Amino acid sequence: MRLSFLRDSSDRVELEDRETFSALLTALEGTSPVALGGKWDEKMEPPFLKNIGHYRRYRFDSVRDLLRVMRNKLNHYRELPTEIQKILGTVPEGFDGYFRSRFPQLLIEVYKVMSEHCKDEDCFRKYFTSSEF
Repeated sequence: MRLSFLRDSSDRVELEDRETFSALLTALEGTSPVALGGKWDEKMEPPFLKNIGHYRRYRFDSVRDLLRVMRNKLNHYRELPTEIQKILGTVPEGFDGYFRSRFPQLLIEVYKVMSEHCKDEDCFRKYFTSSEF
């Protein structure tokens, strides 16, 4: 459920325009100091960073970019090199634990922003009305 929520949040913020910085994106990036606790590349292994660097450039102080990395690696986990799968651990428990241990405040900070800005959207209702989270 945690990974699904973060993946859905990533998908949702991808719709936001980086140039105009909507209220949602502004609020999300405003959580960066607490949610990330610094630049997120400093908490990742060099082989993992090299792997993600093959596909695009990331801002290591961006919550949106970290969510994108998590979503992409989760969605393409089976295609990852064995070395990267070992770093991330098995899906869902190991994968969730990898990111949760490095960013313990990420989920709650994203949750607060999404509940303020997206709670009435169909995709997010299940996260804000269910007691299973």
